[in-house]
Amino acid sequence: MNKTFTRLKYIFLGLFLLSSASVLAYHGLWVWPKQRCEDRGGAWAGKWMKCATVYPIETLTRRPPNTPPINGEAAAAPTTAPAAQPKK
Repeated sequence: MNKTFTRLKYIFLGLFLLSSASVLAYHGLWVWPKQRCEDRGGAWAGKWMKCATVYPIETLTRRPPNTPPINGEAAAAPTTAPAAQPKK
């Protein structure tokens, strides 16, 4: 009976240490880097576990803000109101 209690004590101690190490590894590899990234204003890419910098589209295209797109770059917005829906 005494050996059984000793063995169970070691089993539960091992399970506790394993679960504690798992939680620490999860926080060290996922939670804390994500938190640091978002605090700096970045975007966390969880699939690759990387921090990305968010750039406005004006920075990438070197176009002044609120400038309409040039023909062929994007579809033009409709200038007329949509047709009225028939009543059912």
